[in-house]
Amino acid sequence: MKEVLKLKTGEKIVIRHINELDIDGVWNNFNEVVEEGIYLPVLFPVKSRFEKQSWYNNIKKEREICIVAVHPKLKSPYNILGQCEISSLDWDAATHVGSLGIIVQKKYRDLGIGFHIIDMAIRESKKLDNKEKIILSCFSNNKRALFLYKKLGFKMIGRREKQFYMDSNYYDEILMELWINDYLTNNP
Repeated sequence: MKEVLKLKTGEKIVIRHINELDIDGVWNNFNEVVEEGIYLPVLFPVKSRFEKQSWYNNIKKEREICIVAVHPKLKSPYNILGQCEISSLDWDAATHVGSLGIIVQKKYRDLGIGFHIIDMAIRESKKLDNKEKIILSCFSNNKRALFLYKKLGFKMIGRREKQFYMDSNYYDEILMELWINDYLTNNP
């Protein structure tokens, strides 16, 4: 599946499944967000070629969903503006559930990319992996993400107080879920 999205800036980007040439761009985004120090409970960037390649190989092996937003006029690794992954849980009895993670490059936030890559990831996880429910978590102070998730129909189901400790501060973790059939009914 592939879509072209016109941003508010007038730029056109392509939203599609990941391919191997996207690895450096995806990890470039991940490391940028790690360095921001406010959205991921990760303290160190990923630099190892082995770790990056292993992540990609696992996505392919497990048939997981990873949707990327690609700027066709930018060169790698700066052409990947965002990514949304829906991975399977480790439990045998939870194959119907996917766990969502999303990153959008800082200068391309608030342009609709996050909404569109999550939407495609949800639809593809139902179609390709037969997922029924999507779960996610985020920091309680990530107002932008919480607004987007609620807009998409995710419901808050819990809060883990002081779940993460970074830079001498505690952060609560918000837990959310979405039933895909409900989503598809409301967003045909």
